[in-house]
Amino acid sequence: MERIKLAIERARAQAGTAQPQPSPAWEPRTIDLPPLPRRTVDAVPINLLPLDPFHLEQHRIVGLDQNNPLRQSFDLLRTQVLQKMQEHGWRTVAITSPSMASGKTVVSINLAMSIAHHPSKTALLVDFDLRRPSVATYLGLPAGNSLNEVLTGEAPLDSAILHVGIPGFQVLATQRRVMGAADVLASDRVSHLINGLRDESPDRIVVIDLPPVTAVDDVIAVLPRVDCVLVVIGSGSSTTREIEEAKRHLSRFNVLGVAVNMAPLSQAHIGYY
Repeated sequence: MERIKLAIERARAQAGTAQPQPSPAWEPRTIDLPPLPRRTVDAVPINLLPLDPFHLEQHRIVGLDQNNPLRQSFDLLRTQVLQKMQEHGWRTVAITSPSMASGKTVVSINLAMSIAHHPSKTALLVDFDLRRPSVATYLGLPAGNSLNEVLTGEAPLDSAILHVGIPGFQVLATQRRVMGAADVLASDRVSHLINGLRDESPDRIVVIDLPPVTAVDDVIAVLPRVDCVLVVIGSGSSTTREIEEAKRHLSRFNVLGVAVNMAPLSQAHIGYY
């Protein structure tokens, strides 16, 4: 018993003098978790309105066909237009011609599609040829809210802008002829509309299809609200007198240059390849 008592007392004495051992240090552990879903507030999914390739081909719209060699011509035009616009900080460009049958609407649509293919740009095509609107016909767009309803206040702007064919390509079409077109184009409503379309997105280029400059005064009424203008001359359709008259009308505006349309294929295909 005496031995047991001494052993207990010795164990107690040792326990009283022993230093507590530190607990192992805590180290963070890396846990692989599945990524959180990204917010899509600013990237709302867009339902693209499909376009009929055969219908586009019938109306000489080549902007969606990557295999069409004529698309290269519009890509070259796009690069020249964008470079010139970027030099001056311009984001709205009007398309007009000296006379009818120059193919300005075909150029407007194909140029806008080419801009939409650019990796850092989007394009909004607006049909401001209010006397003879044809963008909707050339693209085969269905009936619905359009620039007509926006101008009269019957529909909001968002409901009339269509996302068509490819991402980055939008169209604000005019479905019916507008009476008093020159007065409408000179109105504050159109001025506010163009400014809003331009300022809504810094990457957007607004392409505006206008009537021929020598036919009516609509072009002169709206051009003060547009950054610059591109003139389309139809090979064999615009006379020297019409071209000179167009030059006189446009002399006080920012003219990007002249695009010759409907050139013979033997000349149009001369290039790098």
